[in-house]
Amino acid sequence: VATDAMSPVKPMPTIDSIQAWSYKNTALVAQTFTFAATSHGLSTCLMEGYDCRRVRDVLKIPDRYDIPLMCGVGYEYEEDEEVGKTPRLKMNEVFFSDTFGKPIDTDITVVVEDTGDSPK
Repeated sequence: VATDAMSPVKPMPTIDSIQAWSYKNTALVAQTFTFAATSHGLSTCLMEGYDCRRVRDVLKIPDRYDIPLMCGVGYEYEEDEEVGKTPRLKMNEVFFSDTFGKPIDTDITVVVEDTGDSPK
């Protein structure tokens, strides 16, 4: 009754594909897993953007299953362990402005205008 008064259009749930539904639920489980692992002193790293075909081949995962994400789990380095510095690309080799190859201006100045609306 209340929704009829607010809008003549009846609210309808969105119907997602099985894959979208599965991905969302997998993400929730992965989040819970990472929280639990962290509470036990482990570090985690959720990853996506890998070659699913190769992961499926290496781990012998049947084709009927998809791989929405992977999670790396392990212990952090102890502070007394020596860790070598890994090579890094220069910032202008990684970040571009608008299109690939166009240098980005790294001297960004943020200007905050006082409108007088905020309490002091």
